[in-house]
Amino acid sequence: MFAHVIETATPSLIALLTGSLVIAGLIKGVIGVGMPIVAFPMLSMLVDIQTAVMLLSMPLVLSNIPQALEGGLVAQTLLSLAPVLVGMIPGVWIGVALLLNVDPAVAKMAAGASVILVAALTLLAPKLQIKRQMIGPVGLGAGFCGGLLGGIAALAGPPVLIFLLAKGLSGRAFTKEASMFLVASSALLASALTSSRQFDWRDVLISTLATVPVVAGMLVGQKVRDAVPADAFKTLVVLVVLLSGAQLVWKGMFA
Repeated sequence: MFAHVIETATPSLIALLTGSLVIAGLIKGVIGVGMPIVAFPMLSMLVDIQTAVMLLSMPLVLSNIPQALEGGLVAQTLLSLAPVLVGMIPGVWIGVALLLNVDPAVAKMAAGASVILVAALTLLAPKLQIKRQMIGPVGLGAGFCGGLLGGIAALAGPPVLIFLLAKGLSGRAFTKEASMFLVASSALLASALTSSRQFDWRDVLISTLATVPVVAGMLVGQKVRDAVPADAFKTLVVLVVLLSGAQLVWKGMFA
């Protein structure tokens, strides 16, 4: 499906898609997170929702692998994430089923609503704390919600990131678990999409190549990170994403 889009795309469309990925990578380089929350609404203005999700699947996997593997302790990290991963699996499959089978206008409205929800959570999320005995059940729910949003709009991260913060993680421990979850959820997302009739191995290859502009943007973002007030930049980005989500809902309603 995406391979056909690329084969018939004009040079200007390819340039816009590449630029969107570079910008998303730049933001990830500056603030450490946020690549899909910026890339998805931008890409969705250029191609259909399903194609945008497929295009983002492999960059999400590959851009998070180094942080997921940093410092070793992979098995311990996966064990800590077990409730989240168990919840994530059915969430991704249900989300992908909704993405691929609903009316395109409805899919656009659902994706726009997901973007708005995720951006609002990122902007307004309270400082929650979870009691130790509730980590399992809450992790299961966070994983399911993350998987569902991941399947619908490649936005698996925010519900789980909020859960990890509420669990008391910070610094490298937080980054490692967050990255490991994003690698696992995005790999499952790519598998679920390619198992459908709409996508095949060529789409996975194109999605893999899309990692290049993302990484290029990340490298630039890391160089300018110290010159940019991170909190103000993050707030501005989230506000832009909120407007983009509203635009998606509007286009779905009045397409």
